[in-house]
Formats: sequence, structure tokens, C-alpha cells
Amino acid sequence: MSGDQAAAVADELRAILAQVTGRDELLGITADTALFGAGVALDSLAGTLLLRQVQRRYGVDVAAEDLNLDALATLGTLADFITSVGGAPPDDPLENPIKGAPPDDPPENPFKGAPPDDPPENPIKAS
Repeated sequence: MSGDQAAAVADELRAILAQVTGRDELLGITADTALFGAGVALDSLAGTLLLRQVQRRYGVDVAAEDLNLDALATLGTLADFITSVGGAPPDDPLENPIKGAPPDDPPENPFKGAPPDDPPENPIKAS
């Protein structure tokens, strides 16, 4: 795979990392930044979410294909691994990498301001 594809994957991984962690500063990390430890400092939950998004986006199960998880050393090693196993970025743009996450602008609540339904009568009467 070409370096251009790995660079495109790395750009998308930055966006996924920022979304998974809620840390926009990760959009500017370099390819040699460690994902665990001093660099990005992913915890196990964020690492799992990252791997799940990689599998959804690229069809690559990193944990199954790289048993030692060497691919998770840095952003660059992960991008190179994804492209080396044929996980080129899809043609569609990366919008919201977290499936099921709320949209940036949620629709207005159609029930806002509506009066509540009358509560049902309590079948247990106080004596």
C-alpha cells in the first residue's frame, strides 16, 4: 500500500482518537506518537473503542491479526498495519466515527412544551 494511503488512514485515526477520548488536541499528534503510555495515554476502554472503530471503518480486526498488538505502538504503526492488510480508507468521508453517538446538532424535541399525560390512578388507596 502507498504512503498516501497510510497518511490518509493516520488522519482518520486522529479523528477517531479525538472522538473516542473527547480530546481535540489529538487531532494534531504526529505519526510517531505512542498510543499507550506517555503519548496519547489511552486506557483499556479507549483502546477497545479505537479497535472497534478500526474494525467498523476498515474491516481490520487488529487484535485477531496482530496477537502481540505491536501495531498499537504508535499512530503510524497502526496506520501502516491497517493499510498493509488491505484496510484502505473507504470512499465515504468520516463523519461521526462512533456509531450511535449523538449527532452534532440533535433535532428539536417535538414534545417540548407539551403538557404531560395525566398520571394513572393509584390502584392502592390509603385507608
